[in-house]
Amino acid sequence: MLLLLGFAFIQQTNLAVANEKDSLQIEKMRKEIKSLQKQTKQIVVLQAENQILSNRIDSLQSQYNAISNLQKSDKQSLSNRIDNTDKDLKQNQKSLSSTKIAGIVAIVVLLLLVGFLIWRLSKKATNNSIDDVRKAQKQLQETQTSLQEESIKLDNKLIELMEKQISSEKNTTKAETNAEVDHSLALKVADEITRIEVNLSRMDSSIKGHKQLSKAVQKIKDNFMANGYEIVELLGKPYTEGSKFVADFIEDENLPEGSQIITGIKKPQVNYNGEMIQAAQITVSQNI
Repeated sequence: MLLLLGFAFIQQTNLAVANEKDSLQIEKMRKEIKSLQKQTKQIVVLQAENQILSNRIDSLQSQYNAISNLQKSDKQSLSNRIDNTDKDLKQNQKSLSSTKIAGIVAIVVLLLLVGFLIWRLSKKATNNSIDDVRKAQKQLQETQTSLQEESIKLDNKLIELMEKQISSEKNTTKAETNAEVDHSLALKVADEITRIEVNLSRMDSSIKGHKQLSKAVQKIKDNFMANGYEIVELLGKPYTEGSKFVADFIEDENLPEGSQIITGIKKPQVNYNGEMIQAAQITVSQNI
């Protein structure tokens, strides 16, 4: 009886061990199946990518074949053009060789003839051109002088008008002593006076009317001073850094090195009773 019970126990134990082994084997097989499934998916993805690359390779191959065929066609066309050009050159060389000597002789004779004519004409033109240049210079000077005289006449008339306006303005100011001073007319007159002075500085003092206009300008400036206005003298003065001017600078190598001179005035500096009411706009020539 004990033997039977022991034998049954051993069988049950063996059966449990076998079942456990079977379970382990089944689990192992499941893991292997999952691994195979993953590998299968990867294979499918790789196959798809391979197909895309294959299609791209086929497309590139088609493009390469098309370009190769086009190059062959262009090469053949170029070869034909070269052959035709070579034939034309050979024909031209044959036709030129027969007339080469005659052409050279004709060219030499023509050059000698042209050279002789140029020499004759240049010799004659030299004397004439000098006279023409002198006449042109004289006419230009006469025209310039005439224009300057007309400019002086117009400026004299302008000064007469400005004096009348100043007189009229003076009477109005006396009648309105308590009103604020309006400088607009004075500034316009100052701008015109400065323009006239700059023009006079660039003219020859022997021009007709130059002295008369200079005196008229000085008279109106004195009149200005009597009414409290001052047009500051800037033309020809050295430029000082830091001055309250609006300045444009131009290079002039004829000036001494390092110098800066006021050579143009677009708007003058105007003071009223010692205080600036208009800043100057000037041109400064420099050699720095």
